Order: sequence, then structure tokens, then C-alpha cells
Amino acid sequence: MKLPGGRKKKSLEQDVAQQPRRRQKRENESYRIGRTIAGDAFADERKAKLERMKERKRSKRKNVGVVLGVVLIIVLAGVVVGHYVAEIAAENQARKEVVKQPEPTVDIKDENANTEISSRVRLFVARLEDDARSEGYEIDHVILPLNKVREMHVFVKDRKEYYKMTVDRGSAVQAEDMGRMIRYLDKKKVRATYVDLRVEGKAYYK
Repeated sequence: MKLPGGRKKKSLEQDVAQQPRRRQKRENESYRIGRTIAGDAFADERKAKLERMKERKRSKRKNVGVVLGVVLIIVLAGVVVGHYVAEIAAENQARKEVVKQPEPTVDIKDENANTEISSRVRLFVARLEDDARSEGYEIDHVILPLNKVREMHVFVKDRKEYYKMTVDRGSAVQAEDMGRMIRYLDKKKVRATYVDLRVEGKAYYK
């Protein structure tokens, strides 16, 4: 059957046959729309999940950094405290190991009025006693002459002469020189008033 304009009127059977295709097309379009909405929702959820994961990683790194910082501070504090404790222990040990300075046992007479015998002179006389003893002689007493800062007159037991010494030279070498001069005077049977040992390598007697 033809319609005006040359178009044919579709039969009822043809219209019925095309209805399933239209319905399927609409369903496919609805499916694609639903899939697009679900895909967008999934993408948003995935993005949010990734953001949460990144945030957890940042938080974890921050916590690790804080822990490492605290550990470093504790280590440094331990090093400082340990060094301080070690210094105190070393100082206490050094105090314990300090050898007490020897004191002279012989009489020291100072001809300079109202002056105190210095610790240097006292130490020298104490060491001289031991050095002279090692040479086989005993110190009787020591006189610090008037207006003589570093000079001293050393008297030996059972000897008439005295020995001029100085604190600027070692007590051991002067004790050795004294022993040598005592043996020389006895060998030559010389009666001296004093022997000057203040100059290294030389001895004068009078």
C-alpha cells in the first residue's frame, strides 16, 4: 500500500518485527550509559584509594623520620654524656695516680730573714738526699746563703768542707760530681773549705 508522496505503508508484521531491535538498541544504550557511570565511580574510588595510599606512605615516612631523629638525638646525647663521664673518670684516676712529692728530712736553714723556703728548693733537697745516698754519702744539713736565690750550701756528714750547688742543675749530676770530688780530695789528702759544683763539667775548691 502506497502513501501520498510515494512512501509505502509498513505492514503491521514489519512494525512488530522491528520492535525487538529498537528495544535491544535502547537496552544497549542504557547498558553503555550505566557502564560509563560505574566506570567513573570506580575511577573516583580508585583515585581516592591511591590518594589514601600516598597519604599513608607520607605519614609513614614522616613517622620514620621522627623516630630516626629521636634515635640520633639519643645517640648524640649518649656520646656526649659518655665522653663527659670518661673525662671525669680519667681525671679521678689521674688524681689517684699522682705521686706524692718527696719531702726533705734534713734541716734547711735560710739566712734570708722572713722568707719561706720554696717548694722547688724543698723538692731539690729531698731528691739530693736520695742521690747522695746512692753515691754512698749522707747529707747532714743545707744552708740557703743570704741574697742567693738559686744557690745552696750542702754539708755532708763526717766532712769538713761544704758543696755549693744550684737548683738550676739536676740533683743527680751534682751528687755524682760531689762523690767524685770527695774521692779526689781524700786521694790527694786535700783539706778544702768548700767545693763549687754549680758549673757543669767543672769543679772548684778552696
